Amino acid sequence: MLGFTGRADELRRLDESLTGDGTAAITVVSGAPGVGKTAVAVRWAHRVSDRFPDGQLYVNLRGFDTTSPVPAHQALDAFVRAFDVAPERIPTQVDELAALYRSLLASRRVLVVLDNAADVDQVRPLLPGSATCAVVVTSRNRLAGLSAGAGAQRVALEALSPVDSVALLRATVGSDRLDAEPEAAAGLAQLCAGLPLALRIAGERVAGSRHHALADLVEQLAAEHDRLDLLAAVDDQVDVVRAAFSWSYRKLPAPAAGMFRRLSWHAGPEFGVPAAAALADLPEPKARRVLEALAGANLLTEVGRERYRFHDLVRLYALERAEAEETAIDRTAAVRRLLEWFLRMADAADHQLTRRSYCVTLAHTGADEFFPDQRRAIQWCELERVNLKAAIRQASDSGEHSIAWRLPVALWGFFFLNKHMEDWTSALTIGLASAKEARDRRGEAWILHALRETRFSMHEAADASGYPREALAIFLDIGDQWGVREALSNLGYSHRLLGQPEQALVHLNDALTLWRQTEDLWGRAWTLHSLGETYLDLRRWDEAAQALDEALHLFARIEHRQAEGFAMSNLGYVLLGTEQFASAIDQFHQAMAVHDEVGDRWSTSRSMTGLGIALHATGNTEDADRYWHEALAISEDLQDRSAAERIRALLTG
Repeated sequence: MLGFTGRADELRRLDESLTGDGTAAITVVSGAPGVGKTAVAVRWAHRVSDRFPDGQLYVNLRGFDTTSPVPAHQALDAFVRAFDVAPERIPTQVDELAALYRSLLASRRVLVVLDNAADVDQVRPLLPGSATCAVVVTSRNRLAGLSAGAGAQRVALEALSPVDSVALLRATVGSDRLDAEPEAAAGLAQLCAGLPLALRIAGERVAGSRHHALADLVEQLAAEHDRLDLLAAVDDQVDVVRAAFSWSYRKLPAPAAGMFRRLSWHAGPEFGVPAAAALADLPEPKARRVLEALAGANLLTEVGRERYRFHDLVRLYALERAEAEETAIDRTAAVRRLLEWFLRMADAADHQLTRRSYCVTLAHTGADEFFPDQRRAIQWCELERVNLKAAIRQASDSGEHSIAWRLPVALWGFFFLNKHMEDWTSALTIGLASAKEARDRRGEAWILHALRETRFSMHEAADASGYPREALAIFLDIGDQWGVREALSNLGYSHRLLGQPEQALVHLNDALTLWRQTEDLWGRAWTLHSLGETYLDLRRWDEAAQALDEALHLFARIEHRQAEGFAMSNLGYVLLGTEQFASAIDQFHQAMAVHDEVGDRWSTSRSMTGLGIALHATGNTEDADRYWHEALAISEDLQDRSAAERIRALLTG
């Protein structure tokens, strides 16, 4: 690790914490801000990686950050997804999610690093409870409760020794200058109080001032430290670090200093070049160069390709400078630019994922320029998911209520596919409050429309039935005809899920009549598909085939491949119902090819089930059983209990 020095005793104690088979219970690395807890934990994790062949899990819990600490559900969700658990299989309740996490680690050898924990309560749900795993926790607090309750060992970090402090400076500044002025080097190490964070920042400042004597630079830092003493910080070590920040900050060019201040207004834990450019109101090429300069001065940490974050103390200092040097108007404008950037990107992603014709949030202008395909759109949404959630909250808190309701609506396609149900529900709840606060009835209706889908996805159809009615009433009142048609379709679908097919047909046919009066293929296709499914439920085969055939044709025209797979599979079930088994076999194979293309495992299981029925009916029981077993494995993996029960009945019948 670049710039790491010393800590031999602490690393040895971490080595000793491992048992003979390479595992341990829990070790807490504690110490003051800026003392290097994360660096020690990460260094040691690399050092013992060969002893954990099943991998390592890392999360920054942000226990002392200016942003909200990471909740247990978010950390657990990220951990289970690291093991390629299908989104549909991930529970929404913390207890169930923790149980899944522990079951995944029960037979694996994994090192779990819980960085920057606030307290024992934040850590406890994330403990794997497996004798084959080791856990390292870093915190400013001692977390004594872990020692008493879970037998954790503790490694306390103190400031670096004078010798190690100078060695760390040497790694940044170089030997020649330090050897030429050894007393000044020792003085610089003393001013930094042996804190690695302060030493690295001071070292970068010295390295960038090659034409100044080291003694003169040390004198400048000493004067800066004296001025900051007037702030009377409670923690002297924090004050030492602040002095180092100030020393580096005052040497930044104006664009870099401005970006440094404004980045403190980013509500999420990390950011990329485009977000920083929006905040600083700079072109992306220039923003990229400024970010590289800030990272070079150790005022930002690069956490991925063109992805950066603040150390929590640096963020606090940046906020201080922003409050002192920026106006309220500056802040409002910068935050609005950032939120509008998030909205543009989310809307473009939604266009790729849903192919929706009606522009609820923005006009989809240039959507393909941002995301040339669905895969890229999903990757961006996943990368920015935590930031998007923070942006929605920030929009609401800062009075940008129009953005606060539009952002969750624009994320409909992503959340529908990846099933981050707690995040989706939370975002929509904030959006609904903002729409009501702004008295934006259109926004309220669209949030209600989206909330309906969260309940469907969580198999809570009864709870979902009220949302389409409320949305329909608002759409009718405000004259939003697209919304009226969509709400009618969804009201019909709600009745179908509640086992009320005749009522479903009334609403769906009303909606279809309205859709046919427009040129909107998207709404017509989905309403026809819902009609086809309802006719299937009623065993009205000819009407089902007619509706599904037309839906399939329209889905192909709007290039919605996943929906094409849905329709093709349902047509297979129509052929089953009419005992056209050979044709059904061909139809299900075609549907499965599309499911595989788009990665739709739930539909794959459903089509395999139908394929097995058709094969069994033609006497091919061996292949039928094989497909049913594959379908059962998928359904169990996705925790689709009702589908699994149906398949087991087929296997035992």
